[in-house]
Amino acid sequence: MSNADSLKRAAHNVLTRSLGLREKQSLLIFADGNSIVVAEFVAQAAADLEIATSIVFVPRALQGDGAAADGLPLPVEAAIRETDAVLSCLSDRPEHLPYRLRVLRTGWSRRTKLAHAPGLTLDILRKADTDYGLIGERCRQLALALILGRRMEIITTDSQGRECRLVIPVGAWDHPPVMSDGIIPDGAWANVPPGETFIVPQGGDGKIAINGALPGRILAPGDELILTFRGGYLAGVEPKSGPAGRHLHETQIVYARECGDAGWTNLAEVGFGLNPAVRELTGIQLADTKKTDTLHVALGHSASLGGSVDSAIHCDLVVERPTVRVDGRPLLEAGQWRMAEADWRLDQRRVAVPQPWWVGVTGVGRSAMRAERDHDRLICRWNAGRGRWDSTPVGVEPTSRLAARLYDLLPEGGGMVAKDCLLADAEKAGLERVTLPALIWIMHQYGVVRA
Repeated sequence: MSNADSLKRAAHNVLTRSLGLREKQSLLIFADGNSIVVAEFVAQAAADLEIATSIVFVPRALQGDGAAADGLPLPVEAAIRETDAVLSCLSDRPEHLPYRLRVLRTGWSRRTKLAHAPGLTLDILRKADTDYGLIGERCRQLALALILGRRMEIITTDSQGRECRLVIPVGAWDHPPVMSDGIIPDGAWANVPPGETFIVPQGGDGKIAINGALPGRILAPGDELILTFRGGYLAGVEPKSGPAGRHLHETQIVYARECGDAGWTNLAEVGFGLNPAVRELTGIQLADTKKTDTLHVALGHSASLGGSVDSAIHCDLVVERPTVRVDGRPLLEAGQWRMAEADWRLDQRRVAVPQPWWVGVTGVGRSAMRAERDHDRLICRWNAGRGRWDSTPVGVEPTSRLAARLYDLLPEGGGMVAKDCLLADAEKAGLERVTLPALIWIMHQYGVVRA
């Protein structure tokens, strides 16, 4: 297998799988001096597929002009409006974040598919020659744990063998997980190459050892940073005087402070790398955050990810060999995949319903959660931000089919049905009474009913 063949497959995947482009459709590429070679390669691959391509060249000197809230020049906005998809491979420098956000927000407002690839090189493009199916499956498995779980514990070890623990609350539907599986729906944006599931945490307390990479730097053995978080904000960095501490300070923190940025200490993201084609760290965030069986946390900007903090930086920090548990159940153990989907894909035949909960239920009604039928299954859908809606079946396959039948018995307006009346109606509809407490409890866990 040659590198040239791998690159061609990667470009084809970005065009036809990530962006879903077809013959006679159009693509607009944003590039600068560092990425023009990549832009030309993708443009040639698009031409071979009879996809019309234009390139907007934006010198790095111009990417530093203006704030994120400013608009793009009218001709550029018009070009985005008229195209079917956008590939943005502009600078990944923190001072160029506002321009990248302007491209994202303009594309989003035009309902355009947008592949976001800051710092893209040919080597990183090659990481799109990967197993989209495996990435998608692991994205969905992780999302399920991050929906149903309540407490994430991240355990890392520094070079002296000392253990660090960072505890993060999870499971809030107001800030659900985002799956970067490589498939970009209409009106949405996502990073390419694909390969991560992440959350925007609402808090976080403890310490974490960063031993993998910072933006622009691969960490040598013993060159880790220990970050302390309190209430979801960075409270300390150790050691500040080491090579990694100086690099973080000089490339990220100084710039944020010069901008008068009050949000740079925000814990903006916790994500899992899932791309098997990313085997080595590079110092480039776009690829490093996708390295399989790693974890990353980010400082700063979260607003474009579904959070609420605007910041001058979005700084991803990669951890190798982490142990991660949600509600005590393993996801990763020392960097090895240990997630058991059966821990999270609930089955009404096997769950133990908390008896005090069931005794306390007096009525059941539909919640505000978006739920719908899909091939006779009940699925819940959530707004994952970035213009994207994700979904998951309510339980295992048989459970989701029974849940759809029970859901149909509940009023569309969200009105409550008395428990005894619902049980009687369900029996008349052919549902076994003995399964109903577990079925209702599972639907409640997924947030599709109130009880």
